[in-house]
Amino acid sequence: MLIGYGGSLASLHAEPDYADELPRVPATEPAAAINTFQLIDGFKIELVAAEPQVTDPVAMAFDENGNLFVAEMRGYSEQGADQMGRIRFLEDNDGDGLFDRSTVFADRMSWPTAVTCYDGGVFVGVAPDLLYLKDENGDRRADRREVVLSGFGRGNVQRLINSFRWGLDNRIHLVVGNDSAIFRPDDQASGQPMQLNGRDLAFDPRTLEYEPTSGGGQFGMSFNRWGEKFVCSNSDHLQVVLAEDRYLRRNPYQAGGAPRRSIAVDGPQAPVYRISPVEAWRIVRTRLRVAKAVRGPVEGGGTPAGYFTSATGITIYEGDAWPDTYRGWALIADVGSNLLHRKQLQPDGVAYLGHRVDQQTEFLSSTDIWFRPVQFCNGPDGAFYIADMYREVVEHPLSLPPEIKRHLDLNSGNDRGRIYRVVPTDFKQPRPTRLGSASSQELVAALDHPNAWHRQTAARLIYQRQDVQVVPALQQLAAQAELPEGRIGALYALEGLGALNERILLTALGDDHPQVRRNGIRLAESYAPLSLPLREKLLTLVDDPAIPVRYQLAFSLGEWPSSESIAGLIALARRDIANKDINGALLSSLRNGAQLVLLELNEDQQFASTKEGQAFLDTLREQVARQSDADDTDEVMVFEVSGGGQEPIRNEVSKERKLVYDAYRSVLGEPGNVGRGRELFKQSCASCHKLEDFGQAIGPNLAAMKNRGPEVLLYNTLIPNQEVDPRFQTRLVVTGDGQIFSGVIQQETATSVTLIGADGVTNTILRIDIEEMVNTGKSLMPSGFENQLSKAKMTDLMAYLMSLR
Repeated sequence: MLIGYGGSLASLHAEPDYADELPRVPATEPAAAINTFQLIDGFKIELVAAEPQVTDPVAMAFDENGNLFVAEMRGYSEQGADQMGRIRFLEDNDGDGLFDRSTVFADRMSWPTAVTCYDGGVFVGVAPDLLYLKDENGDRRADRREVVLSGFGRGNVQRLINSFRWGLDNRIHLVVGNDSAIFRPDDQASGQPMQLNGRDLAFDPRTLEYEPTSGGGQFGMSFNRWGEKFVCSNSDHLQVVLAEDRYLRRNPYQAGGAPRRSIAVDGPQAPVYRISPVEAWRIVRTRLRVAKAVRGPVEGGGTPAGYFTSATGITIYEGDAWPDTYRGWALIADVGSNLLHRKQLQPDGVAYLGHRVDQQTEFLSSTDIWFRPVQFCNGPDGAFYIADMYREVVEHPLSLPPEIKRHLDLNSGNDRGRIYRVVPTDFKQPRPTRLGSASSQELVAALDHPNAWHRQTAARLIYQRQDVQVVPALQQLAAQAELPEGRIGALYALEGLGALNERILLTALGDDHPQVRRNGIRLAESYAPLSLPLREKLLTLVDDPAIPVRYQLAFSLGEWPSSESIAGLIALARRDIANKDINGALLSSLRNGAQLVLLELNEDQQFASTKEGQAFLDTLREQVARQSDADDTDEVMVFEVSGGGQEPIRNEVSKERKLVYDAYRSVLGEPGNVGRGRELFKQSCASCHKLEDFGQAIGPNLAAMKNRGPEVLLYNTLIPNQEVDPRFQTRLVVTGDGQIFSGVIQQETATSVTLIGADGVTNTILRIDIEEMVNTGKSLMPSGFENQLSKAKMTDLMAYLMSLR
C-alpha cells in the first residue's frame, strides 16, 4: 500500500467543541519580554526593535552604514493573496545600538522571505519572484522595482526562497527551498527554462548571470569564514554542503553522491530542552489522540515536544563581540519550541561533526510561546541578531485538525514582531560603522577585520565600485594579511577586479594555512592551463597534509584536463582511494582522461588489490566502455531536472472509485483488531511504508498522516490519485536503449536521477541516458486496494494505523 499524501477531506461527522480547553494566550509586551528569557552565563539579550517599528520579521540584512533592511512576512500563513508583506528600513541615528527610526521601504508583497543589500538597494525574495528594489530619490521608499528572476515555488509557505548570503566568490547565494523552481531571466522569456529540485542558486549581482549550486535545505543557510556552506531542514538541524554542483554535473557518466551531509553527533532530530509551556492546543490534541477521540499521531510517546521539529535559520557565528572560542560555532533555532540551540563544529575529514555544547539546556530559551526566532545574522557591532516573528501560533495550516484549528487564530501576531541581539554581559557599544563612506583603501583594510560582517561588506563594496586603483594594496594584503580570512578575502577581491595573477596564486598555494591553500587551488583553476609554474605547484599539493586541500585539488584538477592534471589525479587516487569523498571528487574530474587513469592504475598491483581500488577501477571500466560507444562531443543537458510541478497534482475521481469509498466508509465506525491489522500492514503495506521497526520508507509517513483522521486515511487508501504530493508522484523514465523505469524520485543530482519503486528497488539513471522522463502525477499506490482487503480486514488495518504512537 502506498498512499498519495496531500489529499484533503472534510470531516463527515459533527466535531466536538473544545473551546473551553483552548484559551487564547496573551502576548508579552516588548518592555517585559526580556524577563521571559533564559540565557547561558556570560551573555545578555537586548531588544533593539519591536512593534510597531517592525512586524513579523523573517529575514534581515545590514547595509554598509549599519542600517537594517527587514523582510516582514505579515501574511503568514494563510493570507498570501492579501499582499501584506513589506520591506522595512530601520536606522540607529544616535549610535546607541537601538533602532530609533522605521520606514516602510516597500510594500504590497506576498510572503517576502529574504533580503540582502547591493549597490544602494536590496534584492528581495518574494516567490515566485526575485526582485531588486532601490530608493533613487532619497525618501527611504523604493522607487525602482524590477523582477530579476521568476518561477520560484510557492507550494509550501514554510519552504520558500530564503537566506540570501554574500559568498567569497562575489556572488549572492540563496536557498531555493524544498519546492522546485522553474525560472528564466526576465529578458530571456523565450529561452529554455531551468528547473531545480534539491539544489540552490547563486547569481552575480552585477551581470545577473546565475547557476545552480549544491544545497537543498529548507529555511536557513550560512557560510563560515572559509566559504563552507551549512544548511538545515525542519527535522535535520545541522548539515554541511561538501561539493559544488558545478563539479558534480560535469561528468555525465558518473552519478555522484549526495553533496549534503547531516553532521550532528546527537542525530538530525536531536533533543531540545524548551522552558516554555507546551501550547494548550498541543496538549489537548495529544491527549485526545491518545484516547483516540481525535485524529492524528501521538508524538513522542504522548508528549508533543522535546526534539527538533522546526529547525530554522542556521547561522555560523563569525563576529568579534563574543569570546574567540565561539567563532565558527553553529546556532540553530527550533521555532516551535521557542529556543536557540548551538553546536561546536569539529573538523572531520573533509566535513565536520557538530557537538552539543549545552547539556540538558539550551543557549537561549524563552518561557513565552510567542517567541519565534526564525532567522539570524552577524552584526556590524559583532553581536548576534535574532529576527523574532513573534506569533501566537506557528504551524502549517494543513497540519492542524479542523476540530482544533477552528479555535485558533493563525493571524494572531500580524501586528507584532521583535529584533534582539545577544552580546556578552560586559559588552560596550562600539562606534557606528559607516563603510559606505569609507575610501577604497579603507575597504581593503577591512578585509582583514576579525568580524565577518566587515569583511563581507568590504568585499561587496570593492566589487561594486570596481576601483582598480586598490589592486596594489590588495596584492600586498593577499600575501601579508594578519588573518588567513584576510588573505582569502584579498584573493577573491582581486579575482572580482580581474587582477588576480600567477604570482599571487603561487604565494597562496604555499601559505601556512590550509584554508588559504584550499581557496588558492579553487581560484587557480582558470589560470593553471596557461601557467607551467602554477601547474607544477598544484601537483606538489597531492601530498598536502590537510585533507580539505587534497579534496579541493581532486575537484580542481578536472577543470583543466591535461597530462599534468591526469598525473595529479592518479597520485591522489593512490594516496586517498580509501577516502570516499576524495574518491567521488576524482570520478567527477574524469569526464576526460578516464582511460589513461584506468590503464595506469590497473597495472598498479598494490592499488588494484584493495577493495576500494578495485571498485574505482570497475567504475572507470564502465565509463570507458560507455564513452567508446558514444560521440563524446555531444552536448549534455546537465541542468534539466524532472518536472513534477510545485503543488500537488489533482486528478479527477471516477464514479467507480467514489462508489468503492462510499461502500467502505462503514468500516470507520467499527472496532478492529490491532494485532491482525499489524500483520495485514506487514503483508500489504510494508513494501512501501515503514512503521515501528518494519517496512520501507518509500511512501508518506502514515503515522504523521494520522492527524488527518481515519476518514482521510481511508480515502487516500482507496482513491490514492486524486491529490498527490510532488514528492510521491510517480515518474516514468525511458532510456536511449529502450529500458523503462518507474518510481518516485529518491534523489536527484545534476547528472543522475534515482528512482525507488513500489518493490523497494532503486535504480540510478544517468541523465545522459534518459530519452524521456514523464511525471504521471499519480501515486505508486495502486487503485483497487479493496481487492486485497475485505471490509473486515480494512477495519483491522485502520485500527492498527490509528493506534500508532
